[in-house]
Amino acid sequence: MQEVLAAAIEMHRIGQFEPAGKLYESILAREPENADALHLFGALHHQQGDHAGAVQMIRRAIALQPSVPAYHANLAEAHRSLGQLDRAVGCCRIALQLWPDYPEAHGNLGVALQNLNRHAEAIEHFQRALQLSPELASVHSNLAISLRQLKRRDEALVHFRKAVELDPKSASARTNLGLLLLDCGKADEALAHGLEAVALDPEKAALHLNLGNMYRELGRPLDAKAAYTEAITLDSELAVAHANLASVLQSEAKFGQALPWLRRAVELRPDDASSWEQLGDLHMELESPAEAIPCYERALILRPARPLTLNALGWALQDENRFAEAEEQYRASERLKPDMPATQLNLGGMHEERGDLAEAEYCFRKALALNPQYAMPHARLATLLGGKLGDGDLSALEARLATLRTDDDARPALLFGLARVLDARREFKRAADVLIEANSLSLEQARKRRRAYDADQHDEFVGNLIRSFDSAFFARTSEAGSSARRPVFIFGLPRSGTTLIEQILASHSRIHGAGELVLVRQSFEAIPSITERAEPPLHCVPALTASRIGQLAARHLQWLHRYDEGKAERIVDKMPENYLYLGLVAAMFPKATFIHCRRDLRDVAVSCWMTHFRSIRWANDPKHIGERFAQYRRIMDHWRNVLPISVHEVDYEETVDDLEGVARRLVSACGLEWEPACLQYHRTRRVVRTASVTQIRQPIYKRSVARWKNYETALAELFAALPKAHDPGVHDESEISGLLSSIPPNPVQEFV
Repeated sequence: MQEVLAAAIEMHRIGQFEPAGKLYESILAREPENADALHLFGALHHQQGDHAGAVQMIRRAIALQPSVPAYHANLAEAHRSLGQLDRAVGCCRIALQLWPDYPEAHGNLGVALQNLNRHAEAIEHFQRALQLSPELASVHSNLAISLRQLKRRDEALVHFRKAVELDPKSASARTNLGLLLLDCGKADEALAHGLEAVALDPEKAALHLNLGNMYRELGRPLDAKAAYTEAITLDSELAVAHANLASVLQSEAKFGQALPWLRRAVELRPDDASSWEQLGDLHMELESPAEAIPCYERALILRPARPLTLNALGWALQDENRFAEAEEQYRASERLKPDMPATQLNLGGMHEERGDLAEAEYCFRKALALNPQYAMPHARLATLLGGKLGDGDLSALEARLATLRTDDDARPALLFGLARVLDARREFKRAADVLIEANSLSLEQARKRRRAYDADQHDEFVGNLIRSFDSAFFARTSEAGSSARRPVFIFGLPRSGTTLIEQILASHSRIHGAGELVLVRQSFEAIPSITERAEPPLHCVPALTASRIGQLAARHLQWLHRYDEGKAERIVDKMPENYLYLGLVAAMFPKATFIHCRRDLRDVAVSCWMTHFRSIRWANDPKHIGERFAQYRRIMDHWRNVLPISVHEVDYEETVDDLEGVARRLVSACGLEWEPACLQYHRTRRVVRTASVTQIRQPIYKRSVARWKNYETALAELFAALPKAHDPGVHDESEISGLLSSIPPNPVQEFV
């Protein structure tokens, strides 16, 4: 049996596991109490992934011979692989009690402690192992891992290099060395080791994962995606590879493509708080706060008392108009970390949207008191107060600007805030100079984040809308849609007065203003699922039957219901750029009220150029503004020709000139009786989530009419390129007197 055992050990040593196992079995069949065979057969089970079987066999060997240190050291590894780390530590300590200078036992104990995040203790045992046996390459590598965790990167680098020197064919040592070199800013050398690791062991998914991380840090997203995809091909359950692939797609602003990968990551690793947070962030990028909320809630269950996550959850709840719950999250964050200025910034924004402007100012000032160098409160305070900003606050803002790099993400916000103050102080030349820089920096940031506006893409989209929602579509769907009159759709270019019109209507006791909603776009994006086709929405329009349009309408009404629980007779579904989707909405709700807000395009252009939008990407470039307005004209001309509904058109200039006349006709268009409260719209307490948040808290004023003249020189090229012709919102100076005298008595016009 000794000769058979020697043969089994040799086969085991050279990796011939199957024949070695058969020999161990033959020995144990004749000598079931052969401790060495039990121990070695247990070690073989461990190497083949049967850790529970390994524990069972090695324990039997220890029962027969309890004083053999190697038995306890190998049992420790089996327990560690089962996640039984305290047992592993105990086994290693027994082995060292039996043989204090046992290098492998010190190494195994170090790994167990490392897995318990007890890195300082682990380092002591790794170092002792290397004192006893300096040539143990794996111990050098493991020591380097713990040193890196403790931010002792220079020492870690020495030991990773030594591990590779001792065992140049160790793929794990190479990949770890590569990752650390990347941390140290030695990208080219790092990549060489990462590539060598993959070449040494091309079937190991983790190595491709690490290579992807290197490519990602090097700014090579295409190579990173290829590496992550290969890792997933080799191990379809490698959650971190799914999450990292999603991250690269997110960085490219390919949010829809990222979503299935990240969803799979949380399916594979449901107890990973970071992935849930990432999924919540992705849903927020997709403007789906309702989907983000449960993700953040799950992350907080897994990792409670995390202020950043509490703030993210609060922001998502705020986006859903669940303000009481949002405030709970912000206050919880404040209790955990009272010196965190971002929480005060969020609280200030929430009060601003509620109309509690004094509370908003208090929170912004508190954020500044916590950190005077925090740029965003300076910007928010300037935007909130405008011309009322004191000289001391203005000086502080300008001082912060002077210290901020041009590539700092916060700089555009500060510049837009400063421009708001300068404009209110009638320092138009300086405001224009500031805005040129603000918009230029915003454009550059969008390019870096791969979120630059694509005018050609939008041109194609509008063309496809026109082809899809043509006269034939409306003839085919004439009997489709809901008979509900409840929705009131308000749309038009951003900054054309949509918020003002909504506020006027929302002041009526029987109308609920739901704020700026993305529901119409969500209905549009639901076309593929309703038509059971895996194509883009416009490709599925031919499959929209009356029944399916009815389903979309019913779903849309359910979405609206959650904003007021169906209490109001009318509910305003407002989003400026819903003018793009009028074809679908008209088919869904032919009996609804449609209100198109118009304004002198020059004033719209100036207002967009001066506004720091969260998600509008075309407003930073005068060329893009002109192109976008041309597309707006193009699609609105199409709707005038084909829509089988009445659309009420209201001009901003008419509204400020004759508020009561316009308001009365709009209320009548909604099928309701007049209420004088509509004239006191600025007193209506409701949430407003747009750039007009402060303006609609004031009585009607005319200073925004012909505002474009203040920037006539700075934006001359843009004004010259804007559409003119038959748009009543755009006129040459020479036409104004004749036009005003010919305005019809009813400034709210309709087209059918």
